[in-house]
Amino acid sequence: AGAATGLSGAAQAQVAVTERDVKIKTADGTCDAVLFTPSGRGSRPGVLVWPDAGGLRPVKRDMGKRLAGQGYVVLVVNPFYRSAKAPVIGDNFDFSNPEQRARLTGYRNAMSDQGVDNDSQAFVAFLDAQPQTNKVRKVGVQGYCMGGTIALSLARTGADLKAVVAFHSSNIAASGDEAAALAASVVIHCNEV
Repeated sequence: AGAATGLSGAAQAQVAVTERDVKIKTADGTCDAVLFTPSGRGSRPGVLVWPDAGGLRPVKRDMGKRLAGQGYVVLVVNPFYRSAKAPVIGDNFDFSNPEQRARLTGYRNAMSDQGVDNDSQAFVAFLDAQPQTNKVRKVGVQGYCMGGTIALSLARTGADLKAVVAFHSSNIAASGDEAAALAASVVIHCNEV
């Protein structure tokens, strides 16, 4: 919204936000997540946020809260719930440390493509079940890096979404059949390589 109006994030109106830790049943277990709801009456569009490989942690909570402050019902999930409760990495995580990186890789390897697609469907259903969510406006999905790839995968299933935004993700190409299945508007932000 800020880019469309020419306003910076700080200049946009923010509403009060309620933050609530939630548990969501999936085909593979129970996912810990955080739900942000803007104050005020009426229902709002929902947004599912898939974090990067750092998972659900304070910075992703901050991002969810800011987005909810713009008038969205926001769900930020722990993508690694099969392996560990969030946060899965601490402030001292070092990607150059082979042991720490191997632990994180193990968390990612526990996430099958089908399992992640099932998760996404459960998360969208959870958002739609919230009284604050406007189901008519459809859910949007944001993903960062690894989460962007997951968001694009959900879009390729033909899920009934409003929009998908992927930030510096991989696996962005879609086959003809996958592209034909897209029901959502898709925006991909990539760095130059």
